[in-house]
Amino acid sequence: MLDEVLVNEQPSTDTEETAPCFQTPGPTVTFHSLRYRIKERLGMFSRQWVEKDILRDVSGILSPGMNAIMGPTGSGKTSLLDVIAGRKDPKGLKSGQVLVDNTIVTSDLRLCSAYVVQNDILMGTLTVRENLAFSANLRLSRKEYSSADKQMRVDSVIQELGLKDCADTKIARILTLLLLRLSKKGKTVIFSIHQPRYSIFSQFDHLTLMNKGEIIYAGAANKAITYFEELGYKCEPFNNPADFFLDVTNGTVLPQIHNNKSEMCSNSDEMVENENPLAVIYRKSPHFLNVKDRLTQISDGLDPEVTKDDRVGYATPFYYQLMLVSGRTVRHILRNPQTSYAQLFLNIFFGILVGLIYYQIPHTLPEALQNRTGAFFFLVINMVFGNLSAVELFISERVLFIHENSSGFYRTSVYFLSKVFADLIPNRILPVFIFSAIPYFMMGLKPDVEAFFLYCVTMSMISLSAVSLAFLISASVGSFAMANILIALPYVVMMVSLAEQKIYRHVDCLLCSKKFFKNTCIFSLVRFTFNQVALTGIMCVCLLLTYVQLRRISRWK
Repeated sequence: MLDEVLVNEQPSTDTEETAPCFQTPGPTVTFHSLRYRIKERLGMFSRQWVEKDILRDVSGILSPGMNAIMGPTGSGKTSLLDVIAGRKDPKGLKSGQVLVDNTIVTSDLRLCSAYVVQNDILMGTLTVRENLAFSANLRLSRKEYSSADKQMRVDSVIQELGLKDCADTKIARILTLLLLRLSKKGKTVIFSIHQPRYSIFSQFDHLTLMNKGEIIYAGAANKAITYFEELGYKCEPFNNPADFFLDVTNGTVLPQIHNNKSEMCSNSDEMVENENPLAVIYRKSPHFLNVKDRLTQISDGLDPEVTKDDRVGYATPFYYQLMLVSGRTVRHILRNPQTSYAQLFLNIFFGILVGLIYYQIPHTLPEALQNRTGAFFFLVINMVFGNLSAVELFISERVLFIHENSSGFYRTSVYFLSKVFADLIPNRILPVFIFSAIPYFMMGLKPDVEAFFLYCVTMSMISLSAVSLAFLISASVGSFAMANILIALPYVVMMVSLAEQKIYRHVDCLLCSKKFFKNTCIFSLVRFTFNQVALTGIMCVCLLLTYVQLRRISRWK
């Protein structure tokens, strides 16, 4: 089963001697004494934390070609790949460094490499060509690649993937053949895989076997069986080498000859209790000593003034990213219009319902005041609760956003602006104006342009304030269940507050008699502007906090 894949296209000037000859060799990736730890809580209600080693002093060299990382579940193969790709939280990396062509890895690595996760993370409403074109437009510099060049690159990828004639072909086989073709072209392909069949295993150039966070073998894939046979492990005829290696790492296969292993372990000063003997043997083997010598030479040749740059670099400017991401968002809405239609029809239905209930309400007191109070309370509640659908905006694409943002597709601000404006205009602002217009004239409110405009603006501000709060909840949590729980509480508080504050005080298009307002303890109509100011403040604060929450989302695995 193929897990994550890292494909690096950066040109190389330093290749391993045993690596195949390429017309355009790819980069050589080296990792030096990686030690990665995580903190785990002792119990569900315990305050004590313990540190657990995920990678234990791991070093190696990965040259152009097919580099497979194998091992049982929990061996650390995926963690090693994540550290190499820079997808792991750097706080857990206690020691070690990763180099690409004898250079410290910076954030620019994401622009010249591709990190492929096990599950597809794509926009489902876009075609294959549109998804590839979106990636190419954002990750290829406009200065170096024209639109025609990007289109040719997309066509080339589609051709290499075999998407035109793959209906009857197994996906795993297609992916393996694709990686093989990339490796033959000089790309450095690094991937973690659990238990491949022999036809896939035979394509590996380099094999790294891991167990309990340590490397027990790293070298040519076709020499791995010979290495373990020298240690006394016998691979049965017609047995899949991948299955044999997993049996060795799991301890289900015992060595038939104990001499080599016992001598190396007894002479080792590194053996401690609970330490993996196969890892100790590997560290004493000529394979590792050769790797260690090469890593030492590389480390000695590093420029001490060069430090790792954690700043994110982008291939395209802000405005270009905003145009592309907004275009994709609009295209997604147009191809999935059910939510927009439902929002529009819901507002029309409730607008007609309120208009029928309060149809042509009289102007005589106190009935006029009571009816208008109930009508506006009903309108405001619909403005608040009618925007519950906005809570799914950032949750539904959370995984997609994390993957694309961490890969250097676009800035967080670009995604935030494109999603907010693409959702507000078709799903919030237009339906609100339609909803506001229907009951206004059916109820027989003041037939004045200024009054109607102020009424619509007030309704829109209430709607946008509620939507902004939903956006904040959506950006803060990762599940719909938790979002629905959190959004219900402030909405109910809003409803209770509106009931106690007498909503008719907050709309100045009800009655024009200042004498009546004085009887209700309102001595100045200027106070009506406080509502718009407060609603604007709620909207701005919630949107600002939404952006902050998007930036705080962890990109690390």
